Amino acid sequence: MRKKNAIAYRTGLVLQAVGAGILAVLYPISHPFYTIGIMIFELGALIAGFNLIVWITWVKKIILGAIITGLFVQVIGLYFVAAENALTVALLGIGLVCFGTAGIAGKEAYCFALREGWVLMWLYPLVALMNLLGKMPRMFNAIMFSLHFLLLVSLVSRKMKQPLLSSSSTACSPTPEAQ
Repeated sequence: MRKKNAIAYRTGLVLQAVGAGILAVLYPISHPFYTIGIMIFELGALIAGFNLIVWITWVKKIILGAIITGLFVQVIGLYFVAAENALTVALLGIGLVCFGTAGIAGKEAYCFALREGWVLMWLYPLVALMNLLGKMPRMFNAIMFSLHFLLLVSLVSRKMKQPLLSSSSTACSPTPEAQ
């Protein structure tokens, strides 16, 4: 079971990188389909969140809870919020998904010493918060999305070089937390 989770988790990371790449390419040219990149990124975050292997169970609950809540908030913003407030609600939902993916990046940084994870852990909430406050010029957003993509590709490529977990190995901690 652990090997299947590890494969699914890595698939989620790859989808996040693909989505970030689409966003990094289409957003600067104002292409209307840049949102497809966000959707693919969020699908990858959801898959990675469900298959995240950590011994401290509340960490996974917070990460996955943020991702699921963020997706739910975006659906609410799309269907149940007045048009003038829908963008703010959607950005709030994306911010929650980014909070969850910051947790995933932080886990990779802490458990496997992937430096990109430390940078991504702080980049996600910074970009989300700046967008929520309406303080991000389009060019700065484009640069941040490109930086995000490059860091994520580096993290994913380094993660793919790691061996898959065996049934007896642990993700980060030598002893599991008492459940």
